[in-house]
Amino acid sequence: MTAATALILRLALWLLPLVLGYLAGRAWGRPRVVGGLLVGALAAGLLVKPFPLGWALVGLGFALGVPLRRG
Repeated sequence: MTAATALILRLALWLLPLVLGYLAGRAWGRPRVVGGLLVGALAAGLLVKPFPLGWALVGLGFALGVPLRRG
């Protein structure tokens, strides 16, 4: 595995909890969808090193995805 491939894989691993958290926030109002996406995001967040960074990315993505108002 080259250094560039490892860098791309690491970047994808860091972005996965953020994206899944964002999608969970966008699914606000559909509890089964939100729950499933959050479980996947938290599981992916466990793989991100350093440890608390993954869960912080999940929280950030979720906060960015939750709609402030529907209109």
